[in-house]
Amino acid sequence: MASKPEDQQPFLGFRDQLNIRNSLGNSEAEHCGPCCEPSAKVSRKSKLLRDAVVFLATSLIWAGLFFLLASNQLNNTPGNLPEAKHDGGKSPTQSDYLPASHNVTSNAKYISCGSSIAEAKRSGCRYATLLNYWVPSQCFDQEFETEYQDDDSWTAFADKALTQSIAPEDMGDQEVYYTSIRDHLNHCSMLWRKQFWTLFEDRTAFDGVIVNSFHTEHCAEFLKDIYGSNRTEPTLVRVGFSGCWVQNSRRS
Repeated sequence: MASKPEDQQPFLGFRDQLNIRNSLGNSEAEHCGPCCEPSAKVSRKSKLLRDAVVFLATSLIWAGLFFLLASNQLNNTPGNLPEAKHDGGKSPTQSDYLPASHNVTSNAKYISCGSSIAEAKRSGCRYATLLNYWVPSQCFDQEFETEYQDDDSWTAFADKALTQSIAPEDMGDQEVYYTSIRDHLNHCSMLWRKQFWTLFEDRTAFDGVIVNSFHTEHCAEFLKDIYGSNRTEPTLVRVGFSGCWVQNSRRS
């Protein structure tokens, strides 16, 4: 039995409008010709290939960005130290400063206290309890020393248990001593205040500690780590030897 012409049309054909369906079919045949369907397939393949390339390139870019961010966070993660330190053992010297651009140490002369207690005393240097360093007399700031000591947390001890106190005048004669976590907090906060006023007042003489980037980074990391930690361990202090920057001329 021969099938009806409309039964050979697609399922979604206009079964109830044969004339319209046939006219559309003829029109499509006239416009597309025999190559219409293969051309459409090629176009779809090209579009899929293009979309795949764009997706892959975008994914690689985002993956690279996430990798860089993750690496930076890992490098900046502070280590867990057994005890907090005011590490004055490494003295800030001229090599500790950033020479690439003009800064507050430009046009300034560096006066050193040497590298030993005897040398520091011979040079007329004084021990600053706020800094934990020997510094030249012209950079010894009595005002900030007094304000720092007003906190009453700066007492030095010879033992980790904080039971054997050291007289204030003998603190600079030690290689190391111990103070409380509270003193470490006071040390960092007071040093930043001193740093601000030194720069704000455009002082012509300033110690080598407040312009030392390593010490600033140390205090920043310590204050972040200490928040909410409930740490109570003693702070190890290493007596250090710094210097004084003296401006040769006023900055313009």
